Amino acid sequence: MYIDPQRRRKRRSSPLRVMVLLMLISAGIYVYAMIQQQEIESPFIPTPTPTRSALSYATEAQALYAQGQLAQSILAYEQAIALTPGDVSLYIPLARLLALEKRPLEAIQRAQQATEMAPESARAWAILGMAYDWNGDVAQAIDACQRAVELDPTYAEGYAYLAEAYADAVRWADAMEAAQTALQLNDRSVDAHRNYGYVLEMQGNYWEAVEAYKRALEIHPNLAYIHIAAGRDYRTLGNHEAAIDNFQQALEIDPNNAEAYDQLGWTYFNLGEYERAETYHKQATETDPEFGQAFGHLAITYWARRNYESAIPNFERAIELDTIKARQEAQAFYVTVEDRNADVVTPSSEVVMRGDFIPTPTSPGDGRDTLEATLEPKENDETWADVSGSVTFDTQTGNYTVKLEGLPRLRYSQAYTGWFEGVNTLSGNPLSTGPLQWKSDGRMEAMLEAEWVEGPAIEYFYTLGLAHFYMAECEKSYRLFDAALQIDPEEVNALEGIRLCQEAETED
Repeated sequence: MYIDPQRRRKRRSSPLRVMVLLMLISAGIYVYAMIQQQEIESPFIPTPTPTRSALSYATEAQALYAQGQLAQSILAYEQAIALTPGDVSLYIPLARLLALEKRPLEAIQRAQQATEMAPESARAWAILGMAYDWNGDVAQAIDACQRAVELDPTYAEGYAYLAEAYADAVRWADAMEAAQTALQLNDRSVDAHRNYGYVLEMQGNYWEAVEAYKRALEIHPNLAYIHIAAGRDYRTLGNHEAAIDNFQQALEIDPNNAEAYDQLGWTYFNLGEYERAETYHKQATETDPEFGQAFGHLAITYWARRNYESAIPNFERAIELDTIKARQEAQAFYVTVEDRNADVVTPSSEVVMRGDFIPTPTSPGDGRDTLEATLEPKENDETWADVSGSVTFDTQTGNYTVKLEGLPRLRYSQAYTGWFEGVNTLSGNPLSTGPLQWKSDGRMEAMLEAEWVEGPAIEYFYTLGLAHFYMAECEKSYRLFDAALQIDPEEVNALEGIRLCQEAETED
C-alpha cells in the first residue's frame, strides 16, 4: 500500500540521544586537539627515514674521486666499509687513495685486510704492492706485485705498480718492461700512464715523462698529484710557465695540497722571485705543519734574502721533521756479538736476538710516534735459548730504551751491540747502540738517543751553520758543519764554514 510521506507522523528527538551525540563529538574534538598539540610540542621526535646503504656511500666515493676530492672519497669509502665490512671491493680503492694521500701505513693495513679476505685477488695483491712501495718497503712491494701478475697476467695495474717498485729498486730494464706491459694491457689506465711517466722521470727522461703524465691527465684531469709530477718535470726542463700552470691546477683541485704550494714556491724561487716564493712556502707550512721540505725551502728563501734570523728556526724545524720521518722508518732491532776493541760501523753476522718494530696501541699521530720491538733469541742454538729483550723507541725525540735478559757471558774482548734496521747514521751506516754494558746476572738496561740520522738534506746542515756564522754564533755552527761532513767528508761549504769560523775567532 502506498503511503504519502507528507502524511507520515514525525517522531520527537530523545534528549538522551542528543546528549550522547554531543559527548562523542566533544571527545573526537579533544583527541584531535591533543594529537595536534603533541606534534607541535615534540618536533624532534624522529620520523622513519631510509638508512643510507653501503652502495650509496661507494657511489659517492667514486664521484668524489672523479672530482679529485681524494680525502672526502676516503671518508665515503670508510662509511661504506662500516656498513659492509666483508666487501673486499671497497678495501682496494680505499687503500689506493690512502697511499695517494700519503697515508701509506693505513694503506698497507687496508690492503692486507683485502688480501686476507680474498687471497686469490690480483687487485688486492697489486694494491698491497703499491702501498708497500709508497711506504718505502720496495722488496715487499715487488713480491706483492709479482704475486698479483701471477694471479692475473692480464691485470694492467699489477704491472704498473710493479714497474714503479722496480724503478725504486733501480732495476731499469725490469721497470720499463713492466710499464710497457701495463700500457699494452690497458691504454686507458691512469696508473699505467702515470707509472710509466714515473719510470721515465727516475731515469732522467723528463720530456717523455711529461708526455706520459699528460696522457694520464687526459684520462683523469682531476688528480692533483699527477699535475704536481708534471709541473716538477716542466720546471726541470726550464718551462716554468707550464710548471706554474700545473701547480696552480693542482691547487684548484685540492686547495689544501701543501706540496703544490711548496712546489709553486720553489718554482718562483728558481725564477729569482723570492718574495712570492716566500708567500707560497709559508702557505705550505701552514697547510701542513709536519711537512719538512716546505720548512727547508722556506729557510733557503729567507737565506737568499739574507734574513738569517728567520732562516735559522725554519732550518731547525726542517731538520727536526725530516729526522723524525727517518726514525719512523725503523723496521726492526737486533743484537750481535762484536769485537769490543774494533771500530765497528756495520754488524757482524752473529745475530743473538731480533724483533720487528710495531707501533704501540696508544701511539698518537700517524701511529709511529712510539715503536716497540720484542726481541726473540736466535733459532736452533741452545747458547742463546734463554735470552730475551725489548726496545721502546720514541721517534719524536729519538730516545730509546733497550732491555735485555739472560745474556750468556762473553770473552773479555767481545761485546753485545744493538742495531736498527731501516735507520742509518748520517754517514749511511746502520744506527748502532755501540757496545752494551751488562751485569753479572745477564741483564742490562740502557737509555740512549738517536739524535740526527740519515734523512735531512745536507744543505740544511751547512747552510744553517753559515747562518749562525753570519749571526756571530760560531759556537752553534761547528756541530752543524760536522754533521754535513759526516754525510759528505768533502762538502766544500762545510769546510769553508769551519775556515770562516776559525778565522773569525782568531780575529777576536
